[in-house]
Amino acid sequence: MNFIFVSICIIKKKDQILITKRPSQKLFGEFWEFPGGKLENTETFEEAMARELYEEIGIRINIKNLKSLDILNHSYDKKNYVMMNLFCLNKWSGKIRNRDTKKFVWVNKTGPFPNKFLDGGLLILKRLRNGYYKL
Repeated sequence: MNFIFVSICIIKKKDQILITKRPSQKLFGEFWEFPGGKLENTETFEEAMARELYEEIGIRINIKNLKSLDILNHSYDKKNYVMMNLFCLNKWSGKIRNRDTKKFVWVNKTGPFPNKFLDGGLLILKRLRNGYYKL
């Protein structure tokens, strides 16, 4: 059993949230997801979130502006377990752009959401639809 630690973020602007599409050449290419990624070396979840947001969509954040929402887990193959720390963010600097993403879109926080969404994020989508998270 292998654990993979990941930070992911719901970026909020008014009543909309940002989702990104993975590049075709990556694992799970063309799937939609929330911005974020794996922790590296001795990073905290917050440090990983700041790095990933810059690498993927070109924004800078102050980690003090990250609001911790949830801790979730998912397994794609029953050997590797993804442990996800979910944050919410509504303040950043810089213009959002595709750096390591194919596309990004703003969607209503309660949906509808694209059908081709990574399985690891499906519980988050369900909780967003049901108003579970206070964004």
